[in-house]
Amino acid sequence: MVGGAGGRSRREKLRRAFRAHLEPRERDPSVEAEAVAGEASGAPPARSMRAFLNERRASLAAGASTPARRPVVDLPDAQVIETDHGPLWVRSLRYPTSFVHGAVSLAAGRGFDAVRLAALAKSAAFADLRPEECLFLDTETTGLAGGAGTVVFNYGYAWFEGDELVFEQLFLRDFGEEPAMLHHLAKRMAEHPVPVTFVGKSYDRHRIAARLAVHKIEAPVLTERHLDLYHIIRRSFSTHWPDSRLRTAEERLLRLFREDDLPGSEAPVAFLDWIRDRTGPVDRVLEHNRLDVLSLAALLGVVTEVG
Repeated sequence: MVGGAGGRSRREKLRRAFRAHLEPRERDPSVEAEAVAGEASGAPPARSMRAFLNERRASLAAGASTPARRPVVDLPDAQVIETDHGPLWVRSLRYPTSFVHGAVSLAAGRGFDAVRLAALAKSAAFADLRPEECLFLDTETTGLAGGAGTVVFNYGYAWFEGDELVFEQLFLRDFGEEPAMLHHLAKRMAEHPVPVTFVGKSYDRHRIAARLAVHKIEAPVLTERHLDLYHIIRRSFSTHWPDSRLRTAEERLLRLFREDDLPGSEAPVAFLDWIRDRTGPVDRVLEHNRLDVLSLAALLGVVTEVG
């Protein structure tokens, strides 16, 4: 039996690792980040991923009178590239800046007001930000819990190149493909060094940094110049909006109303089911991710006009 101060210390570390028995007023940075991510995405309150998966599967089983084999879900058309670090699944799309997302053209994001943006972000570091430096970035993970055990299985990102927005999407078809995925992401982050995210400063970038650390890959992730649009939206509109979620910003600023959108909270189950027997609706996860990235690009221009 482990006893004494050392034993209590180790037990406390275990409780923190599994988010167990935290007092309501106890301040844990990782828990606070999860709460912000949950509010912004509309995900359920943070809890054990194992409990979430068990509850979800139990509810699905209870709703089915007779077990039925679900169809295999195919991934969207993409390239499989052989790299020095293994195969990489990558989907590439190009949108002209005249492309309208909701009711806003992507040209708005290309022509944002950098001085106004710096004032809204409360950082002079963005006063000379150029569109080509921006990497509009969104991820899907196996859960909100932090640490090396949380895997990022989908990266979606985009950047402006001339009169186009180039969109790339990476998907983890097998856990052995993660090194190739991360090396490719690191290259894009070096080329476009200013991430533009929604809750990414407190959530996404830390999950990315953890996965890079596991594979000993260096990339400019935890940088000072990280533009998190969530904080701008919250400061600008929280007094007269019901919440500061991305979906609310899409509806109010972009006039984008998603139909048949898979909630972000369903993404972990979809991925794990797809890995197990290829039946999880990861095609809908990828579509959700694509829309998120396009919204980031459109919102960058809009917030400097109305914020």
